[in-house]
Amino acid sequence: MPKFFDTVRPGDHLAPEPFGFCPEDLRPEGIAEAAEKLLDKPVPALPATLYMKYYRTGNRSEYERPYFARRDAMLTLLMAERTEGKGRFMDLLTDYVWAVCEETSWVIPAHNAPCHGNPVNCLPDSFCLGPEDDMRHVDLFSAATGAALAWVWSLGAEILDGVTPAIRRRISELLDARIFHPYCDVNGENNWWMGENGERLNNWTPWIVSNALTAFMLCCPDEERKRIALNRSAVFLDRFTADYPADGGCDEGPGYWGVAGASYFDCLELIRDMTGGEVDLTSDPFVRRMCEYFADFRLGKDAWANFADASHRIRPDKALLARMGRLTGSEKLAAMAAEDPDPRAFRTFVPGNTTYRSMRNLAEPIPEKRSPAGGGEGPGVSFYPDLGVMIAKERGLALAAKAGHNAESHNHNDAGSFILWGGGEPVFVDPGVEQYTKDTFSSKRYTLWTMRSVYHNLPAFRRAGEDGEWIEQKPGGQYRAQILSCENSVLTLELKAAYPTEAGLSSFRRRIGLDGEGFFCEDRIVFDKPGEVRFSLMSRGEWQTAESLPAGTYDLSGTDARITADPVLGFEDEKVPLEDKLRREWGQEYLVRTTLTSAEFTDRTFTLRVRMK
Repeated sequence: MPKFFDTVRPGDHLAPEPFGFCPEDLRPEGIAEAAEKLLDKPVPALPATLYMKYYRTGNRSEYERPYFARRDAMLTLLMAERTEGKGRFMDLLTDYVWAVCEETSWVIPAHNAPCHGNPVNCLPDSFCLGPEDDMRHVDLFSAATGAALAWVWSLGAEILDGVTPAIRRRISELLDARIFHPYCDVNGENNWWMGENGERLNNWTPWIVSNALTAFMLCCPDEERKRIALNRSAVFLDRFTADYPADGGCDEGPGYWGVAGASYFDCLELIRDMTGGEVDLTSDPFVRRMCEYFADFRLGKDAWANFADASHRIRPDKALLARMGRLTGSEKLAAMAAEDPDPRAFRTFVPGNTTYRSMRNLAEPIPEKRSPAGGGEGPGVSFYPDLGVMIAKERGLALAAKAGHNAESHNHNDAGSFILWGGGEPVFVDPGVEQYTKDTFSSKRYTLWTMRSVYHNLPAFRRAGEDGEWIEQKPGGQYRAQILSCENSVLTLELKAAYPTEAGLSSFRRRIGLDGEGFFCEDRIVFDKPGEVRFSLMSRGEWQTAESLPAGTYDLSGTDARITADPVLGFEDEKVPLEDKLRREWGQEYLVRTTLTSAEFTDRTFTLRVRMK
């Protein structure tokens, strides 16, 4: 992609006052009721041993749960006190702000990267501004904390100064030490998201930039430092889009798009605000494609094609989509935002880790309901050639078929896999990812079942006469699909290179698509010597047969889908137990893995079909 900021330095256009919305407009509905639930409850504790638990057990959530709860409560109490103005939330707000300021580091344990050689299981060193200080490292959530405190500093001035000016002074000093100093003065080091050493960047870059710029916009008194921050941000963002597919597709999946492409959009809005509207790229065609990706990857009313580390269930941010549609000129996004436009979706404050967006949303006009055309639910085909994904929808079926490679951001070994929904229900699924632990982003990642190709809708292979392990896909950019064509709702791939050479493949050509009969997946497999194939198919429901059904024909429980497979394939199924996170997402205790196994052959074509009854 081109470097959007090659010919413009945003810092040269810094405005005396940010262009944007009036703080007095930020009056969310129901905020006092939300804050009342926090009264008479203690601030969650974050002891040192809880920080260290990640290194001892691999568990991330036990520290992160109270860590995020502190920040959400702080912002909720801030907005409630501003809205109500009766003083009843003031003391608890002060306690939360003080507690966050007392944290030795805002970097979460899973992201702690000591600059000074201490073992990684040590507590963070965040005491000074020397070259061996961890304050030189900004992670996702230290940046988000900085933005949250910046809103407290800005919107809570009258409230907090009425307690003591020391609170806002302390916030200013911490922002200077933990955000402004490393952002402006540190080059690279453990801040890999800056891309100083040619790193391939992902959601970390725009997500951190958006939160850092929020803090600079609201709290930095040094005009020169603001200029430096704007210009550095432009460099970081150009490095991010350099790796972004030209078609606007997000290889991290729709679940991460909210802090990848959408955070990039936030950054462009912040740069527009900080330059008084002089630098505004929100209407660029690439930005529109980046935003419309979210609508295109929708498979049903509340279901998305969840390739990579993401859930298939996403609650759309209607106010964000409305703003994207308005500023990019996208009717598709505007239509999605206007589906059953509940005013509460536009006037409810959502804290979280994208607080600039949360504030902007409160000032977004509520769109008028319009025709359901657009919004990602109607029939049609969307093809992302650079990302390598086709989305096809017709006759009640929604198909996402993937090419790609196995070195994508948040990668699963899933080149050539697909997801199918029928009648609003899942037919063939991508399980998603379990709760993150220490192993998720370690050398053990591809031992986790959710990352392996045999738990996606893909085959494994082995030589005839051998009883060894089935050969599945491996991680790495060399394991990839070749797109041969995409036309008439059919994606044709060559998948030989998606598997290691020991699979013995001369060719593996897969055609995935929708036709007049429904869904089909046609696989022509050619071995260099006789071999066997075992297809894996993941579903929420169970495959059921009956005497009235022909051999190789099954009904999928919980749906109106009828599946037809080659009757000579051996059939087995297993219930794959789910941990808490995936149980919540799929609404049951397990997913079903169905395997279809062949006898030996050299060259054969297999066809799988799904029709809706």
